Amino acid sequence: MHSENHVDLEFALRKIHELATAEGDLGYAYWYEVGRLLQRAANMQAEIDLLCKELERCRATRADSIRAVKRRQRSASKAR
Repeated sequence: MHSENHVDLEFALRKIHELATAEGDLGYAYWYEVGRLLQRAANMQAEIDLLCKELERCRATRADSIRAVKRRQRSASKAR
């Protein structure tokens, strides 16, 4: 996960595993699900980070296109 809210996932999952093994079957089931949710959240954050970068690239490309169109319009109006 490369976001500003970086969490050491491996460390967190080890701690969750410790809690799970210390609490017996019911506790284990609970903490196992918490660990799965944490992993899914990390995967989702990675996808969000990737999509944010892609959005930045799209916005930059769009801005470049808009500038190019405006330049062509200005040069066309000067030619008249």
